[in-house]
Amino acid sequence: MMTLNHYSKLNQSKQKGVALFISLIILFALTIIGLSAADRSNLQERMATNMHIQNIAFNAAESAIGGFVVDAQTGNKLDPTHVMFQLRVDGQLNNECYDSAGVRLPCGAVHLDGDRDGAITSKVDVTILKDCDPRACGGFSLGVSGSGRIGCRLYKIDGTGTVGNQTASSTLWAYEVTACN
Repeated sequence: MMTLNHYSKLNQSKQKGVALFISLIILFALTIIGLSAADRSNLQERMATNMHIQNIAFNAAESAIGGFVVDAQTGNKLDPTHVMFQLRVDGQLNNECYDSAGVRLPCGAVHLDGDRDGAITSKVDVTILKDCDPRACGGFSLGVSGSGRIGCRLYKIDGTGTVGNQTASSTLWAYEVTACN
């Protein structure tokens, strides 16, 4: 007759490390799952960072356009230093930089969002597309006025914002009612 102690010894001799082998396989699988989750988390963090930088660059482009609009609507437009006078004479403006308050500054001196290292740039390029077109002013009744005629000057305002190696752009189409020669 066998005793209980004899059965325990038989079962122990049959296992021979199977539990250890299965534990190692489970540990290996959990390690692979953990590394995959960490890699996915790292990828999502980089994507979120890039999206945030792209949004800052787009806001810088919009800030350049807004700065130009503020500058164009203030001051004496007949003054040779005014941006609109310069635009009418040259037909375009290139690489003009504006801060968030609408002040035109040299491009290296513009600091947006507390940036003091010049990592964020905010530039605008403005082109006159049509100088005097009476059909370009929707909603206005234009006709002959004195010795000249009235028309619209059509502008294309391209803003470009850059943060590091990320660039974004935005475009505004604008017009002004003007006297034509």
